Parts: sequence; structure tokens; C-alpha cells
Amino acid sequence: MKTLFTLPFLLISMAAVLSAQTVHDVSMTGLEMVPRVQTPAMGNVQVWVENDTLYVRGSFSDLRGSYFTAQIHYGRRGETGNRIFRLRASLNEDHKSGEFKVENNTFPLRPAQRSAIANGNFYIIISTNRHQQGEIRGQIPRI
Repeated sequence: MKTLFTLPFLLISMAAVLSAQTVHDVSMTGLEMVPRVQTPAMGNVQVWVENDTLYVRGSFSDLRGSYFTAQIHYGRRGETGNRIFRLRASLNEDHKSGEFKVENNTFPLRPAQRSAIANGNFYIIISTNRHQQGEIRGQIPRI
């Protein structure tokens, strides 16, 4: 009888934990840049929030220029904004592709940042020596 009472509690607890750790895909292209950039480059990043910490992992490839930096900015889709976090990439030998490892891209969120990401007001941008204002971009969905 005790097991029957405990089982629903465990299932509800597990569902709450899983919903808090929902992973969101962010596709990155030059079409999302403001203004648009014609480039073959693309990226796919996964983001999630757990206990007011933002986690980022993913990869990118085919940059036209050599990798310069990657950042998370504040801004709605179609507008530019200020840098919030700098991402750390592990680059391939060509310096035009690489990955973001989650252990290097974990960021504590302040209340205002938590609110901004909950409203979908963060985006990721990768800049190159050829496109220092950004070559590819992807909007982080509401989390």
C-alpha cells in the first residue's frame, strides 16, 4: 500500500524535473543576421535552463571567415542588442568550424536575465574575421 502511494509522487517529481530540463534547438544561419549575410555557414546549438543556470552545447561549420568570437546577446528577433555572455568554442584545424562543449558554456542567470530568456529575448551570434558584426545568428526560443 505504501508503494502505491509513493509511486504517483515519484512520477510527478520526475515530470517536474524533466520539464525544467527541456532542451531547445537553435538553428543558426546568415539569414537571421541584421542585416542578412550570404554565407554557407550554419550552426545548431542546444540550450536549456536548470536551476537558474543556462547551458549551451552545439556545433557550427562552413564559416566564410576564420572564427573570431561567439556570444549570447540580448535582443528580439530582427533587432541587435548588447552582449550578455561570451561562448567558448573548441575549433577545428580550419578555424571555420567547431563546437561548444557544455562544460565550457554554463552561465548563472540573474533575475533580469532569467526573465529575458523566458521571453525569448536572447540570441546567439558567431562572428568571423570576415564578418566581425556576425556571420550567423540564431534566436533562443522562450525557455
